[in-house]
Amino acid sequence: MFANINFHRNSPFSFIEYGFQAYYASVFLMVWMHPEQYNVFMINDLAILMAFEFIMVHSGVFMAVMPKKISLLVFFPMYGLFAYGFNHSVINTNIFYIYLLTVLNRMRFAFSNVSPEVRAVQIGKSAAKAMLYFFLIFAVCFGNALIPQFGLTEEFLEKSKYFDTVKASGLFIDKPYVPICMGFIYYSLPVLYFIYRTIKKIGNRNNDPFQEKNLIFSKTTYSQKFNSDKKR
Repeated sequence: MFANINFHRNSPFSFIEYGFQAYYASVFLMVWMHPEQYNVFMINDLAILMAFEFIMVHSGVFMAVMPKKISLLVFFPMYGLFAYGFNHSVINTNIFYIYLLTVLNRMRFAFSNVSPEVRAVQIGKSAAKAMLYFFLIFAVCFGNALIPQFGLTEEFLEKSKYFDTVKASGLFIDKPYVPICMGFIYYSLPVLYFIYRTIKKIGNRNNDPFQEKNLIFSKTTYSQKFNSDKKR
């Protein structure tokens, strides 16, 4: 069953998913480079978003593997509670609602019957994202001293009264450039790979020698058949 799975096939949901991830990557980068152009609350919300992703990164795997009834009756309410808690942790809820659209796209298997091929692809993508997340969180936590602050300097955070607005503490909150750097890498890498894979696929189609040979063979066969019909 899985031998003929095409892992390079893109569905409309894939383009939606990567579109959202490209949006997140651009927001993380802009806030990291030019935080003065955004509300100071956005810094805290992006840091909380990366902490919340620790919970939600598993949603795609669970929703794809588990039966529909378990997904609807157990996992969907459970993730809803996490989302409710996340909503009370952020200050500006705009990014929260956009993020929920991404989560719902991951959880679409709980609301519809999909083919084993699509389900297997989603399991693979979700597992890859989970591994990427855990690799990055260890990398940024242990190497936080090497991460450039860019616009999120201590001076800017003090001047903008960032520490007066936050509701929690810890590495992700006290050094917001750490989770924002992680978020930019976490969301941009899959998008860059998707673009590379798409361009490579288009290039392979244009340079496929078998396709060209088949086209020449088809033309030759058609020409011979046409000339034969004329002689008759």
